Amino acid sequence: MMKPLRVAHIPYLNSVPFYAGVSESDLEMVDLHPRALGQAAAEGSIDAGLMSIADTFATPDFEPLGELGIALDGPAHSVLLFSAEPLQRLAGKSLGITGETSTSYPLLRLLLEDCYGVSPAAYVRRTDAAAPNDSGILLIGDAALRRAKRSGLEPGAIEYSSEPFRLEHADPFEEPFPFVLDLAAAWKAWQGLPFVFARWMVRRDVGIEARGELLELLTETLENNLRRLDRLAPEHAARAGLSDQAAFAYLMGFTYQFGSAGEESIAKFRDLLESTAWWETVPPALLERGSS
Repeated sequence: MMKPLRVAHIPYLNSVPFYAGVSESDLEMVDLHPRALGQAAAEGSIDAGLMSIADTFATPDFEPLGELGIALDGPAHSVLLFSAEPLQRLAGKSLGITGETSTSYPLLRLLLEDCYGVSPAAYVRRTDAAAPNDSGILLIGDAALRRAKRSGLEPGAIEYSSEPFRLEHADPFEEPFPFVLDLAAAWKAWQGLPFVFARWMVRRDVGIEARGELLELLTETLENNLRRLDRLAPEHAARAGLSDQAAFAYLMGFTYQFGSAGEESIAKFRDLLESTAWWETVPPALLERGSS
């Protein structure tokens, strides 16, 4: 019997449509957040995974598995910069960056420096919270959803702007960062394209039969789960602290099979990164590390 592929499992709500219903007999699942997935791929310890798009540029031993991934043609609701002040006042300030991200950091830096003309003094990788001297924190996935919900912000309840907006119900004692920027919405406004945060990748040395079976399994699982999204969303809403309705609205915002517009966006993102000096000299893995 062929040994099951070792496949990374992203433990975020937005990835549930790819994984719900897949058994361990089909795949050997390994829980990894996006940055850890990229590191595991580089080390050769996984065969496939929903890889952060920035890591796909630097992992030559892997190649795309069809056009399956996570893309948005508007707000992400879960890739958010929370800041103490409006963007223009972040120049010369320090920003915390979640340790789980590979793609959202360079996306944020492109948006701040190239789109808004704001240059923070430092981007510091944090474990789970901002340090006292940080003027903001970039969060992704379920952590971003939970923090937004704390101030009454949920998918489906308010239209997330492409410009920074203020959390109207933020308690100043509980939320020191009441200004929010949704990175996917800002990218859409800037480039007029959807943003692809991750895509399924497979090791080049995985056999044709095995990769074909994986693609078929993922495609069938996705199609089945999207057909029952109204039931699937409530089953997983609690993990992100959302109501059933908000979880459904959140998942409905994603495109899981992207086409030419997604490929165009990936190429544009890569071109923008490679046109900067910092992408070569300060890649995400080498961000200054904070103690918090």
